[in-house]
Amino acid sequence: MATKKEIEDALKIVKNKFDDPKLKTRFANYTKNIQFTFDDLNTTYLIKITNGELESLKEESIDSPDIQVIIESRIMIDILNKKINPMKAYTTGKLKAKGKLTDLLKLQKLL
Repeated sequence: MATKKEIEDALKIVKNKFDDPKLKTRFANYTKNIQFTFDDLNTTYLIKITNGELESLKEESIDSPDIQVIIESRIMIDILNKKINPMKAYTTGKLKAKGKLTDLLKLQKLL
């Protein structure tokens, strides 16, 4: 199990991806809420994307996010550090995601 600090540092990797020009093009006009729930840490983080820009990343929970990801903290860190493939984590049940297929495909670009 990772610490909250480690998760926050890992989520900064996601945040920094929004500075990538290629990613900016893919997310142009994209407005969604992505919620990451870490059951092992009993915490949830919300990423708000507005018109392709990361508006906020904070510890928060909403009732109906566009994308809901449930994952153990250590698996998330391993995905972001390229030790685990996100698709493999999904197919083996280590990462659970709910949302429209098109949104889930975009999520893969962030991980």
